[in-house]
Amino acid sequence: MNTKETIVDLLEDTQRPGIDKVIAFMESGDFFTAPASTKYHGAYAGGLADHSLNVYKVLNAKNKAMELRIPDGTVIITALLHDLCKMNTYAIEKAWRKDQFNKWEQYDRYVHKEEFPIGHGDKSVILLQPLIHLTPLEIVMIRWHMGGYDAKETYKLSGEAWKMFKGAVALHTADLEATYILENKEEGK
Repeated sequence: MNTKETIVDLLEDTQRPGIDKVIAFMESGDFFTAPASTKYHGAYAGGLADHSLNVYKVLNAKNKAMELRIPDGTVIITALLHDLCKMNTYAIEKAWRKDQFNKWEQYDRYVHKEEFPIGHGDKSVILLQPLIHLTPLEIVMIRWHMGGYDAKETYKLSGEAWKMFKGAVALHTADLEATYILENKEEGK
Protein backbone atom coordinates (compact mmCIF):
# COMPACT_ATOMS: atom_id res chain seq x y z
CA MET A 1 0.00 0.00 0.00
CA ASN A 2 1.39 3.43 -0.87
CA THR A 3 1.55 6.42 1.48
CA LYS A 4 -1.63 8.06 0.19
CA GLU A 5 -3.66 4.85 0.50
CA THR A 6 -2.34 4.25 4.00
CA ILE A 7 -3.20 7.79 5.12
CA VAL A 8 -6.68 7.66 3.60
CA ASP A 9 -7.35 4.23 5.16
CA LEU A 10 -6.21 5.44 8.59
CA LEU A 11 -8.36 8.57 8.39
CA GLU A 12 -11.38 6.54 7.27
CA ASP A 13 -10.78 4.13 10.17
CA THR A 14 -11.50 6.97 12.60
CA GLN A 15 -15.11 6.97 11.38
CA ARG A 16 -15.20 10.61 12.42
CA PRO A 17 -18.15 12.49 10.89
CA GLY A 18 -16.76 14.77 8.19
CA ILE A 19 -13.53 12.83 7.66
CA ASP A 20 -14.58 12.34 4.03
CA LYS A 21 -14.55 16.15 3.70
CA VAL A 22 -11.03 16.26 5.13
CA ILE A 23 -9.83 13.64 2.65
CA ALA A 24 -11.52 15.47 -0.25
CA PHE A 25 -9.84 18.72 0.91
CA MET A 26 -6.44 17.00 1.01
CA GLU A 27 -6.99 15.54 -2.46
CA SER A 28 -8.17 18.88 -3.87
CA GLY A 29 -4.83 20.40 -2.93
CA ASP A 30 -1.28 19.16 -2.96
CA PHE A 31 -1.13 17.37 0.41
CA PHE A 32 0.03 14.10 -1.17
CA THR A 33 2.54 15.71 -3.56
CA ALA A 34 3.87 18.68 -1.54
CA PRO A 35 7.23 18.69 0.22
CA ALA A 36 7.37 18.85 4.02
CA SER A 37 9.81 21.76 3.89
CA THR A 38 12.08 23.63 1.51
CA LYS A 39 15.28 22.06 2.81
CA TYR A 40 15.07 20.73 6.37
CA HIS A 41 13.18 17.46 5.95
CA GLY A 42 11.05 15.86 3.29
CA ALA A 43 12.12 18.47 0.72
CA TYR A 44 10.80 16.38 -2.17
CA ALA A 45 7.48 15.74 -3.88
CA GLY A 46 5.38 13.67 -1.46
CA GLY A 47 7.52 14.63 1.55
CA LEU A 48 4.58 16.12 3.46
CA ALA A 49 2.56 12.90 3.25
CA ASP A 50 5.62 10.78 4.12
CA HIS A 51 6.42 13.00 7.11
CA SER A 52 2.81 12.92 8.36
CA LEU A 53 2.76 9.13 8.19
CA ASN A 54 6.11 8.97 10.03
CA VAL A 55 4.73 11.18 12.79
CA TYR A 56 1.73 8.85 13.06
CA LYS A 57 3.99 5.80 13.38
CA VAL A 58 6.05 7.42 16.14
CA LEU A 59 3.06 8.84 18.04
CA ASN A 60 1.14 5.58 17.82
CA ALA A 61 4.12 3.60 19.17
CA LYS A 62 4.73 6.18 21.90
CA ASN A 63 1.04 6.13 22.90
CA LYS A 64 1.14 2.36 23.34
CA ALA A 65 4.58 2.08 24.95
CA MET A 66 4.00 4.90 27.45
CA GLU A 67 0.34 4.05 28.03
CA LEU A 68 -0.68 7.65 27.36
CA ARG A 69 -4.29 6.63 26.66
CA ILE A 70 -4.70 9.01 23.74
CA PRO A 71 -7.70 7.70 21.78
CA ASP A 72 -6.67 5.94 18.54
CA GLY A 73 -8.73 8.34 16.43
CA THR A 74 -7.01 11.30 18.06
CA VAL A 75 -3.58 9.80 17.39
CA ILE A 76 -4.51 9.37 13.72
CA ILE A 77 -6.09 12.80 13.25
CA THR A 78 -3.45 14.82 15.07
CA ALA A 79 -0.43 13.02 13.63
CA LEU A 80 -1.62 12.92 10.05
CA LEU A 81 -3.12 16.41 9.97
CA HIS A 82 -0.81 18.46 12.23
CA ASP A 83 0.92 19.98 9.17
CA LEU A 84 -2.18 20.47 7.02
CA CYS A 85 -1.17 24.14 7.06
CA LYS A 86 1.70 23.33 4.67
CA MET A 87 -0.67 22.26 1.94
CA ASN A 88 -0.65 24.57 -1.10
CA THR A 89 2.18 26.71 0.26
CA TYR A 90 5.18 25.48 -1.74
CA ALA A 91 6.25 26.42 -5.25
CA ILE A 92 9.19 25.50 -7.43
CA GLU A 93 11.48 28.22 -8.69
CA LYS A 94 14.72 28.27 -10.63
CA ALA A 95 17.94 29.00 -8.76
CA TRP A 96 21.66 28.88 -9.45
CA ARG A 97 24.48 26.97 -7.77
CA LYS A 98 27.98 25.80 -8.57
CA ASP A 99 28.41 22.16 -9.54
CA GLN A 100 31.27 19.83 -8.56
CA PHE A 101 33.41 21.41 -11.32
CA ASN A 102 32.78 24.92 -9.94
CA LYS A 103 30.58 25.82 -12.94
CA TRP A 104 27.24 27.55 -12.51
CA GLU A 105 24.18 25.40 -13.09
CA GLN A 106 20.47 26.09 -12.86
CA TYR A 107 18.26 23.86 -10.72
CA ASP A 108 14.75 23.71 -9.32
CA ARG A 109 14.19 24.38 -5.64
CA TYR A 110 11.18 24.62 -3.39
CA VAL A 111 10.21 27.97 -1.91
CA HIS A 112 7.58 28.65 0.73
CA LYS A 113 4.82 31.04 -0.31
CA GLU A 114 2.49 31.64 2.61
CA GLU A 115 -0.76 33.39 1.70
CA PHE A 116 -2.46 33.05 5.10
CA PRO A 117 0.22 33.84 7.74
CA ILE A 118 -1.54 33.16 11.02
CA GLY A 119 0.73 30.66 12.69
CA HIS A 120 1.61 27.09 11.93
CA GLY A 121 -0.47 25.09 14.42
CA ASP A 122 -3.24 27.68 14.41
CA LYS A 123 -3.64 27.42 10.66
CA SER A 124 -3.98 23.63 10.71
CA VAL A 125 -6.70 23.86 13.37
CA ILE A 126 -8.52 26.61 11.46
CA LEU A 127 -8.43 24.61 8.21
CA LEU A 128 -9.82 21.53 9.96
CA GLN A 129 -12.58 23.13 12.07
CA PRO A 130 -15.11 23.62 9.23
CA LEU A 131 -14.60 20.01 8.11
CA ILE A 132 -14.64 17.94 11.31
CA HIS A 133 -15.23 18.42 15.00
CA LEU A 134 -11.94 18.50 16.88
CA THR A 135 -11.88 17.65 20.57
CA PRO A 136 -10.13 20.06 22.97
CA LEU A 137 -7.24 17.56 23.19
CA GLU A 138 -6.90 17.48 19.39
CA ILE A 139 -6.98 21.28 19.13
CA VAL A 140 -4.28 21.63 21.78
CA MET A 141 -2.14 18.85 20.30
CA ILE A 142 -2.19 20.34 16.81
CA ARG A 143 -1.89 23.95 18.01
CA TRP A 144 1.15 23.33 20.20
CA HIS A 145 2.99 20.66 18.19
CA MET A 146 5.75 23.10 17.22
CA GLY A 147 7.04 23.64 20.76
CA GLY A 148 10.32 25.57 20.75
CA TYR A 149 9.95 26.27 17.03
CA ASP A 150 6.99 28.53 17.76
CA ALA A 151 7.41 32.22 18.62
CA LYS A 152 9.19 32.60 21.96
CA GLU A 153 6.35 34.86 23.17
CA THR A 154 4.15 31.74 23.25
CA TYR A 155 6.48 29.52 25.34
CA LYS A 156 4.61 30.17 28.58
CA LEU A 157 1.28 29.21 27.00
CA SER A 158 2.70 26.11 25.35
CA GLY A 159 4.17 25.04 28.70
CA GLU A 160 0.79 25.45 30.34
CA ALA A 161 -0.88 23.49 27.53
CA TRP A 162 1.69 20.71 27.83
CA LYS A 163 1.08 20.41 31.59
CA MET A 164 -2.65 20.03 30.98
CA PHE A 165 -2.53 17.87 27.83
CA LYS A 166 0.28 15.29 27.76
CA GLY A 167 -0.78 14.34 24.24
CA ALA A 168 0.48 17.71 23.02
CA VAL A 169 3.95 16.92 24.36
CA ALA A 170 3.77 13.48 22.74
CA LEU A 171 2.85 14.92 19.33
CA HIS A 172 5.62 17.52 19.57
CA THR A 173 8.26 14.92 20.38
CA ALA A 174 6.87 12.49 17.77
CA ASP A 175 7.20 15.25 15.18
CA LEU A 176 10.82 15.84 16.23
CA GLU A 177 11.63 12.12 16.26
CA ALA A 178 10.09 11.58 12.83
CA THR A 179 11.99 14.56 11.44
CA TYR A 180 15.40 14.07 13.00
CA ILE A 181 15.56 10.28 13.44
CA LEU A 182 13.31 8.49 10.93
CA GLU A 183 13.78 10.98 8.12
CA ASN A 184 17.51 11.59 8.62
CA LYS A 185 18.82 8.05 9.11
CA GLU A 186 21.51 8.52 6.47
CA GLU A 187 23.31 11.05 8.64
CA GLY A 188 23.55 8.52 11.49
CA LYS A 189 25.00 10.94 14.03
